[in-house]
Amino acid sequence: METVVQYLLLALALTLLQTSCTESRLNEKRRDKNERRYHAAQVKDNICDITDRESKVHCYCENTDVKTATRADCWVFNGGIDENDPIWSSFHSQPYIERLTFNVRSNGALKFIPLQVIHKLKRLQKLYIHYATLTKIEKRTFSNMTMLKEITLMNNKITELDFSSFTNLPALVNLTIKENKVTEIQRDVFVDLPTLKYLDLSFNNINLAHDGCFEHLTVLSDLILEANSITVLTRDTFRGLANLTRLDLRSNKLSMIGDLTFTELWNLNELLLDNNELKFLSERAFDGLVLLQKLSMTGNKLKSVNEGLLEGVRGLELLDLRNNEIEVFTFENIKPILENLKVKTSVLYLSGNNLSCDCRISWIQILRNETKSEPLKAALDDVTCMLQNSEKIETTNQLNEVADTKDSDPDSLLVSNIDVLQQDGFEEDYDENNKSFKSEPTVQPVIANEVFVVNVPPESLVCTRDSQNREDSLMLSSGYWQPSSSFKILSNLALVFTLVVVSVFH
Repeated sequence: METVVQYLLLALALTLLQTSCTESRLNEKRRDKNERRYHAAQVKDNICDITDRESKVHCYCENTDVKTATRADCWVFNGGIDENDPIWSSFHSQPYIERLTFNVRSNGALKFIPLQVIHKLKRLQKLYIHYATLTKIEKRTFSNMTMLKEITLMNNKITELDFSSFTNLPALVNLTIKENKVTEIQRDVFVDLPTLKYLDLSFNNINLAHDGCFEHLTVLSDLILEANSITVLTRDTFRGLANLTRLDLRSNKLSMIGDLTFTELWNLNELLLDNNELKFLSERAFDGLVLLQKLSMTGNKLKSVNEGLLEGVRGLELLDLRNNEIEVFTFENIKPILENLKVKTSVLYLSGNNLSCDCRISWIQILRNETKSEPLKAALDDVTCMLQNSEKIETTNQLNEVADTKDSDPDSLLVSNIDVLQQDGFEEDYDENNKSFKSEPTVQPVIANEVFVVNVPPESLVCTRDSQNREDSLMLSSGYWQPSSSFKILSNLALVFTLVVVSVFH
């Protein structure tokens, strides 16, 4: 009897368990069905599959099924779209987007950042907005987006960046605010960005960068400020950027660089100052840049360079001073980086200046022969100097003879057209067919002409006595001095005279 009761109780327990499981499955199905109905009500359209041609936003995705897209390139057409437009709810259909782009096709079609979209995309890593009309980036616009690694805002007519516009973005690495109309960078715009390494503010209207405006960007390695209107830099402008390796200040309106301007940038490797209005460089302008390897200042208005300028950047391997107005660039200028210029990868650009043809540039010919760097040799081959009215050099016949010994074209000695020489009375003596002068060797004053320095006979690079003595002492102290032919003749005469005197007294 007890056994029968036990079997009945066991059967009852199994029946109750089966009933419970069945009810659980039914409840789960009801929940799934209700959830699908809820999402169907919330998501009217799939943003990656908009069929309405009148829609103001169309997105193209690599996958169009619901909840599968990771990348969406969206085009905003027409104008008048607002923050409450139903189209924004369509983005709920693709919650796993990692890269989102908005390209605006007409002026004024998008006048705000669709925060209701981007803040709900929890996996968003890259955000691009192009050609919108945003005017101002408000406080904390992008804050608390923990996965965002890259933001690019190009051609959006942005004029102002509010305090803390970009803050609390722990994963942000690249930030580009390019081709807008920003006029100044205030302090505390970029705050709590612990991983930001690249900041591009180029092609704006920035005329003022407040002291310490970048001080929170402690790991920043690239700062691009090209094509703005910056006129003044101070030591505090770059305060806090101890890890910066590249600074691009090309095409601004800088007229001078003062002492220790870049001294906070201990790790800087590349400094670009091309196409500014630089007329003056303080002797200690680049002090502190012990790791600097590339310094480019082409297209400025420099007439001279302080002889101690390169003392603080002895690691330079590339120096570009092309297209300035430099009249004197001596061996003393280049002495701090001389050994660097002998290696295979180094280069110095000096073409396009107003160098005078005198003894102070004779080091160019010597360095041209000693360096192992082919780029440097080519660059030095392009350096020219100016022959002034007051100077007298050996005749063009002698220049041609020198050119012939170098297997070069005599025409390559003079950069200017031969007509310039004809204006100085050579027209009757010049043979067009043989490309030579028929007149006897004479010493003639030459109207200012550009001459390739490497083709000028060393004995023609003369100086005033003060300049000659000074340059000779520099070259001698460095082991670079080589006697000219005139010096050799005088030395030989002195030796003969000494022997004659000795013999007479004996």
